[in-house]
Amino acid sequence: MKIKTGILIGILDVGFFGAALIVSQLALERETRINAIGLMAAGLNIVMYGSPLAAMKTVVMTKSVEYMPFFLSFFFFLNGGIWFFYALLVQDKFLAVPNGTGFLLGLVQLILYAIYRKGKPLQHNIGGLEEGLQHEHLISPS
Repeated sequence: MKIKTGILIGILDVGFFGAALIVSQLALERETRINAIGLMAAGLNIVMYGSPLAAMKTVVMTKSVEYMPFFLSFFFFLNGGIWFFYALLVQDKFLAVPNGTGFLLGLVQLILYAIYRKGKPLQHNIGGLEEGLQHEHLISPS
């Protein structure tokens, strides 16, 4: 399964990059090419910064930061902030929008971390949160 997943990801990564490169070089003119590649890069950057949203939901549901690494949140904040301010200086919207988004999402993660850092996890099975809570009620101390 791991090998199949690795192959699939490799094909998708190389395939997407190759298709973007070929289409932009063969079908688009200079200014349109720059805008198309910039838009794709900005979109992928926003997806990257948005990927921890599921972890943020889990933090709020469990009231614990067990599933959200602090350093990942901190460096999303730091990286997004530095690139955002650089983008403002050079007036590059393709850098400013996604990195400004990353800066704000990183800030929200750090705020959540500050709020829930002392929380204890309700259980270890994220996907079955309700099931785990119900299970706790079924087991009574003897």
